[in-house]
Amino acid sequence: MSRNITPWGRQCKAQMILQDITLKELSKKVGLSHTYVSAVINGRIMVPEETTDKISKALNIPVLNHVRE
Repeated sequence: MSRNITPWGRQCKAQMILQDITLKELSKKVGLSHTYVSAVINGRIMVPEETTDKISKALNIPVLNHVRE
């Protein structure tokens, strides 16, 4: 399993720190398990755009179309 964090994933992590929000709190906001959200942010799995959009909106960061680069 390779770990290829994207710039979007780094931005998510930075916003979580700035907003003082935990992974579990974020996962509750978006209605997904914390293990799934972690895998998405850390680039371990490919997901539908709807998922990255939910996370982006919850963190108030721009929704990017090139998350899967």
